[in-house]
Amino acid sequence: MSDTPSLNPLAVKCPTDRCKCVVLQSKTATLVQRKPRKKLPEIASDLFKSPDIPEVVKRMMSTPKSDEKPKDDYYWMVTDIMAFDNVGVSRIVDGIKYLSCADCDLAPIGYHDTAITSADDKMEYLIAID
Repeated sequence: MSDTPSLNPLAVKCPTDRCKCVVLQSKTATLVQRKPRKKLPEIASDLFKSPDIPEVVKRMMSTPKSDEKPKDDYYWMVTDIMAFDNVGVSRIVDGIKYLSCADCDLAPIGYHDTAITSADDKMEYLIAID
């Protein structure tokens, strides 16, 4: 396996079928593996009862059962918020800024942990991969 980082070969789009706007252009984000995030605050939980919420978003919301070992999830990572085409950013909630689709307001499609930086000491903005 190559040590060269994997860049997104295609544009990354909003995961809902009703939107599909471009969130990141091709070859702008690096593939990374990270531990799953903690469950979203209860204030957002009603949004995710809709049947048209994609599985990747539901996974980000869920809390693993106590007997399950959490698996790493894959994300597209950028280190500059300006790399996004259409993304909204929430206020900080427990040290996390959640990312949303700026066209349809689907959230979360990713997150930024304000306490974590990348290996080269830059901020990480992560978009979940289904």
